Amino acid sequence: MVLFLLDEQSFNLEDTFVGNQVETLIPSDTGQSIRRIYIDIGCFNGETIEYFLYFTPNSDAYEIYTFEPDPDNYLLCKKRLSQPKFAKYKINIIRKVAWIRNEKVLYRTERGRQSRISLNATDDLDESVSLQAIDFSAWLARLVERKKVYIHIKMSMPGAEVPVLDKMIRDNTLGLANKYEVEWTDRENPLTRGTRIYVQLMFDSYGFDCLYYTRLKNMQKVYQAKGSAQDIEKYYDWNKISESDAFAHYIERPDEPIRQDI
Repeated sequence: MVLFLLDEQSFNLEDTFVGNQVETLIPSDTGQSIRRIYIDIGCFNGETIEYFLYFTPNSDAYEIYTFEPDPDNYLLCKKRLSQPKFAKYKINIIRKVAWIRNEKVLYRTERGRQSRISLNATDDLDESVSLQAIDFSAWLARLVERKKVYIHIKMSMPGAEVPVLDKMIRDNTLGLANKYEVEWTDRENPLTRGTRIYVQLMFDSYGFDCLYYTRLKNMQKVYQAKGSAQDIEKYYDWNKISESDAFAHYIERPDEPIRQDI
């Protein structure tokens, strides 16, 4: 079973990974013409990774990295992904908060899928703990070499997706990925709404099209019925769906030859 649990003791911010795992987790040459990576920010109990592996053709060719800092969710994710059926996959669980800086942040735990960074003083600090965060944009830049990878990023990080994506735009790392699934939350929050609209517009500037939206509950139903990705219902107006489990699918426009064999 290739399952790496990257926690406080085994994760080095300067080297990305520490010890003799570096060559395994961040290989310079995988022997493939294109290296494929799936990054799941906020995997909760690991179900979204399970769905990705099921619905994605040739999913065993992907390196998988997931960020899950909530202590309870981390254990759920670890338990699920340690099952024998995942033995052939290269899965790396990172017990860190994906964020805009390397620093300690207050994190609201014990909220299941809605666990989140405490972004303002109105949050209930009694429910928050101090956890280590990393600069996701810088981490991504260290992980990849642009013309040798295909990257699919799923973001489920209530309230924090806007500042993280904004930082990626400022760092010019947004274009390192080829596909995004973003759960836009707190849509009408006056503190982030302007930046969120700017980020959405910048996806287009970086060459991405927002093709449709999907809901997690529909994906669950199709998975349980052993259906295919084509059976998952697609939406084209996010005002008609909730924000708690809806993902916007941004796909890079196919204007580079390297994309043709993906």
